Amino acid sequence: MNKKHMVVIFGLMVIGVMNSFAQSGSVTDPLLILTDPYEPYVFPPDAHLKGIDYEVMEAVFQRLNIPFEIKFFPWKRCLYMMQVQEADGILDGGITEDRKTYLFFPEEPLSESSLVMFYHKDHPIQLDTIEDLKQYLVGTQIGYIYSQGIAEMLIHRDDVETIEQNFLKLEANRIDLMLVDRVVGLYKVAAFEGRDQLAMVELPEQLLNIYYLGFAKKAGYDKLAMRFSRALSEFKQTQAYHDILLKYGQR
Repeated sequence: MNKKHMVVIFGLMVIGVMNSFAQSGSVTDPLLILTDPYEPYVFPPDAHLKGIDYEVMEAVFQRLNIPFEIKFFPWKRCLYMMQVQEADGILDGGITEDRKTYLFFPEEPLSESSLVMFYHKDHPIQLDTIEDLKQYLVGTQIGYIYSQGIAEMLIHRDDVETIEQNFLKLEANRIDLMLVDRVVGLYKVAAFEGRDQLAMVELPEQLLNIYYLGFAKKAGYDKLAMRFSRALSEFKQTQAYHDILLKYGQR
């Protein structure tokens, strides 16, 4: 067999392996998953807890026999790394039209929660409609997506890096109110020293935050997203899933 024939055969073998992965979505090397701390969904790497969505993702990957490693970066950097395909997945991202251009999203979400607002008890705020937000200075977070229905009402917004910064601004009356995921807000405010000065209320309309494990648009990862979605849906029917929720005070 001459070198030319060997090169052709090797090339066919490579194509065969790639086609096999594309059809099955199978994984052998550990997937690199990106995220940033978002307690109680995802805790920082030095914490003794992992987080609701981290543990659910971990359990589903174990069911699929898929190894993974996770790295923490600021959220905007995570998104950029996914755009240039420097990683395989991103934990706890919401779906947007822009993100659908570079991510495959499973049909089944990891979790969902409603958006709520916090305000200072000395300056109570009542919203009759979402449009009432236009008259207030609203604390928000950099890099986080708010649904179009509410984003256009945030005429006066103050972006910060962390939820704790918004709590401090609210305590000092530097903002009128803040918007935050309900589960995250209740967890964070419990550890905030000035919590007795703050109050939480639901918005006039229910607006959901829905979190997914997004996969990079690499060959075969559309099938991988489908496999993950099916396994996640099945895992949600187990006692192990409900035990994770109860561990973090959810039902």
